Amino acid sequence: MYRTNVSEVREIKTPHGKRVRWLIPREVGAKNFEMRYFTITNESQPSEESHPWEHQVFVLSGKGIIQSGDTEITVGPGDAIYIAPDEPHLVKNEPNQVFTFLCMIPAGYEDRVKG
Repeated sequence: MYRTNVSEVREIKTPHGKRVRWLIPREVGAKNFEMRYFTITNESQPSEESHPWEHQVFVLSGKGIIQSGDTEITVGPGDAIYIAPDEPHLVKNEPNQVFTFLCMIPAGYEDRVKG
């Protein structure tokens, strides 16, 4: 068993200003997926991304916008979102909102950005 607290995990700032904490990384024995905690603020710059793996997102606080192609949805606390492999997506906060969410991805797929 492994336990941590978000306050105990080092925060990494992405090149676009998002803040991420790897809560359950592969390095602690997670063989199938990893859990990350994201914070997006007005300082973050939205960037469209596409990856060959799925994302599972659970919104914790604030309001955000998730865009894929011509589809744009507003999300808030309690919402769960599935983003398919290779689906272009952009995640941003609503203005003046601190937007936090959990994002699960397959283990090892983003090791290069752990810092």
